[in-house]
Amino acid sequence: MARKSEQARTALMDAAEELFGRHGIDQVSSRRIAEFAGNSNHSAVAYHFGDRDGLIRALLDRHAARTDAFRADMVRGIGDDAALPDYLRCMILPAVQVISELPIPSWRARFISQARHNPTAAAAFAERAASVPENLEDLRARTFAHLGHVDRDVLVGRAWILGRTVVDVCAEYEASIAAGDREPEWEALGHFLTDVAAGMLGAPVSEPTPFHPDSPALP
Repeated sequence: MARKSEQARTALMDAAEELFGRHGIDQVSSRRIAEFAGNSNHSAVAYHFGDRDGLIRALLDRHAARTDAFRADMVRGIGDDAALPDYLRCMILPAVQVISELPIPSWRARFISQARHNPTAAAAFAERAASVPENLEDLRARTFAHLGHVDRDVLVGRAWILGRTVVDVCAEYEASIAAGDREPEWEALGHFLTDVAAGMLGAPVSEPTPFHPDSPALP
């Protein structure tokens, strides 16, 4: 019985991730998710997740343990002479690695991209940012230490933009793989994004600005 329940839960998450990735979160009903998952109980989302908000939070946390494990392995390999790209790579590559392991077509990156525009998901993102694993918090501190020449407000604004850039690039890359337009090379993309991140965060400041993002976060 427990196995069937877990299978039904997984099917609902798979269906929701695809539908949300295709159409956006606000455009997809719980009933449609249940039907797409092959579940005749139209209240299945409420039964397994409490409500739609619970489903969204479950989707956001779905690969957290795997991502954290990848990151922990990478952090253990960092030496005392690590440079800025080394720290940024530990932030970006684990999330990319998780997507690379998913069956094709995957919908993970496209779902995350859509989730950025949903209030419930935004609140969940904020909660996660406030309670990040210790190794990620340490990575952020080391990253900011390497960027001491950049004004803190400027750095926070750049990180806010960078986080959205990484998500959107991954979403487009995922879509192009699903369409058969390219072979998946997620690790190469992760390294490319790491270099982009290092360049953006450490770029010279030509003009101080009072710009303050609403939801700052490192990628």
